[in-house]
Amino acid sequence: MQSDILLLTAAGTDTGLLLESLDGYAVTPCHDAREATLLCEQKDIYLALVEAELDATSGIDWFGATRTEHPHLSGLLIGNPVGEGLLRRALDAGFSGIIETPVRGEQLRAQVERAMALVRLQEENTRLRTLVPLYSLGEKFLQSASEEDVLDSLLNVVVEQTGAAQISVMLFDEEEACLRIAACRGMDEVLARSIRILPGDQIAGWVYARGRPVLLNRENQNDSIFAPLLKRPDIVAAISFPLKVRDRVLGVLNISRTESGTPYTEADIEMLAVICSQATMALENVRATRIMAEKIRMRTLFEQYVAPEVADLLLATDSNLLDLGEIRDVTVLFADIRNFTALVQHMELTELRSFLNAFFQIFTDAIFQHRGTVDKFMGDAVLAVFGAPILLENACLSAVRTALAIRSRFGGLRAQWASRCSEFDNVDLGIGITRGEMFLGNVGSSRRLDYTVIGSQVNIAQRLAAESTACQVYVTDIVRREIEPHVAVEHAGALRLRGVDQEIGVYAVHGDRVSAR
Repeated sequence: MQSDILLLTAAGTDTGLLLESLDGYAVTPCHDAREATLLCEQKDIYLALVEAELDATSGIDWFGATRTEHPHLSGLLIGNPVGEGLLRRALDAGFSGIIETPVRGEQLRAQVERAMALVRLQEENTRLRTLVPLYSLGEKFLQSASEEDVLDSLLNVVVEQTGAAQISVMLFDEEEACLRIAACRGMDEVLARSIRILPGDQIAGWVYARGRPVLLNRENQNDSIFAPLLKRPDIVAAISFPLKVRDRVLGVLNISRTESGTPYTEADIEMLAVICSQATMALENVRATRIMAEKIRMRTLFEQYVAPEVADLLLATDSNLLDLGEIRDVTVLFADIRNFTALVQHMELTELRSFLNAFFQIFTDAIFQHRGTVDKFMGDAVLAVFGAPILLENACLSAVRTALAIRSRFGGLRAQWASRCSEFDNVDLGIGITRGEMFLGNVGSSRRLDYTVIGSQVNIAQRLAAESTACQVYVTDIVRREIEPHVAVEHAGALRLRGVDQEIGVYAVHGDRVSAR
């Protein structure tokens, strides 16, 4: 309960002029010293106007004893005549001034205003002495390596500063769209894990939805709009405080005292504001660091399969990755190592693995150089896509130049391994390239995604590679029309490919026209 001034006078004193002069202040009149002492414990009394001679005691003696328990209480003594002895006793008791009787309204108000200004100054100094050290907690919070560390530090600090018997930190769970207890003290952990509160529901939900704190003390909680939501009669004081960062609410801090303890005040709200602001900044910092680390990890994984530009596209999308996909006109390249089965029978598997790694390195280097995407590795074969998701001016030409680069480097790789195993003399490479409309996107489930291309043109490229011999690069007519101004090609006839109803016109690529001269 709020009260600025306590007016303690003898029973027969007319307080009408005093109360009239103090219009605008919250004044509690009293004629009993014991009642006045109780009021100082129950209310926020800043200034006491005390008559020198009370009914059962001296006003000076009462104030001196009361100020021992409430050192921040200021006082003005009402008395007359004002002699040196009375003045000395008043100053020794802690009074800041004397109001002479008979009281004059303007003089009284001026003295009270000066006294209240001094009270506010002292209160501000006290507040700063309390709050300034709390700002140093920011460094401690920012040293936390995980979200759990931040919350644990927050709980420790709040217990130390408030003496709360029960504390919980509720954070908003995006997946469940509700508040859940992420850390707590003085609560049953099984119960804490089961609690779910929707935004707007109960006290914590209201605080989260509106971003404003709620303070409840036993003596005034029945006057609160939240009275019907209070479930525990043993709680004597409670605060629900929003955890905000840059006007965004992350969750709610709940603290309470049970059975005993002083009420919470606006000073506690201000203290929690300092503590929570530093904790939420640390929490955001930890989350940002975790997200950055995850993006780096994902980018590293993506870049093992796709060009850096493609990795950027996949990481930048805000949509569900499972929904990422569309029908696109793209170019596909299929490369297959021929006679690889014979190698399996004559070489150690660890050696074969080393050879395949070297081959796939050649393949991915060439693809990424020409801004293509590695769709997948399939044993001794590779599928690549050009023209999507990154648009290319001439996707067919990029695919063909990739194939020529692979063919050139594959010859050197085969010769290197042939010096170690003669079976490599029979190893060949077939490459097929075609273009058409296909589905390009993610296929799979939420637990396992495959960014791939699907369509009949994929089968045609695979069949072309199977028909190719002597490291030839076979392309379809639609590809030939795109590359012929730049690359020398030769008609290889019409082939009936397995699984394809009609014959396909096939062309063999010799090389860039500049290189062919």
